[in-house]
Amino acid sequence: MKAVYTRSAKLKAPNLDKWLYHASNAAFRLEHEGPLDDRLKPHDQLSQLNVLMQLEHLMTYPIVRQQVSAGALVLSGWWFDIATGDMYAYERASRSFEVIDRQMAERMVARLATRVR
Repeated sequence: MKAVYTRSAKLKAPNLDKWLYHASNAAFRLEHEGPLDDRLKPHDQLSQLNVLMQLEHLMTYPIVRQQVSAGALVLSGWWFDIATGDMYAYERASRSFEVIDRQMAERMVARLATRVR
């Protein structure tokens, strides 16, 4: 993400370059719309936006879109902070990534349980 954010030259790793190319839309969004959390370092801001962009990308597949619409599939955006070891889940209501602690995990399980019924 640091390489994408700083628009560094090619990394001399073609497969990595191809993989990071997909973050370019998130970099565009960060530049034009700003971060979800301006307290984070820029590469972490980009990383979080990239999670959301990948969810949007998944929704371009008709089968995914159909299954989500039917309630048979739930997509979740999770972000791992490698510096702290914390895992975060995107919460649409707050439009932010929230740390997955016991309370958050219980809310997530409860939401899924109500969908299954």
